[in-house]
Amino acid sequence: MEKPMSSTLSLLLWVLAFLGFIKKKKHVAGLMNIDTSHSIIRLPIASLLLLGSKSDVKTARNILLGSGLIYVLIGTAGTINRKAFGLLPSKLTGFDLVYHFVVGAAAIYMGTRSGRMLKP
Repeated sequence: MEKPMSSTLSLLLWVLAFLGFIKKKKHVAGLMNIDTSHSIIRLPIASLLLLGSKSDVKTARNILLGSGLIYVLIGTAGTINRKAFGLLPSKLTGFDLVYHFVVGAAAIYMGTRSGRMLKP
């Protein structure tokens, strides 16, 4: 389950990063921040998640855990300051915050709990 989630998140981040580089507007449909600086942050995370989808389960879990922690950190920073303390030029929306916390929590869960109760 870890590898498909890693692959899916990687694809999502690649698409969002690509949109951030080609789109002139700062938000998709007024909901989600896709500015260039946010896209630059997404690229290494997307690359690691892609690596996780091609690696063994332990590596995939570690990458999901790290990515989830980064997402929760971005969501927390955005909750305190909508521009994430100057890291993002356009403000995070409420949708962005929910997205970061939900995806971050799911990735942390998959990185820490998934499959550990099952016998190999």
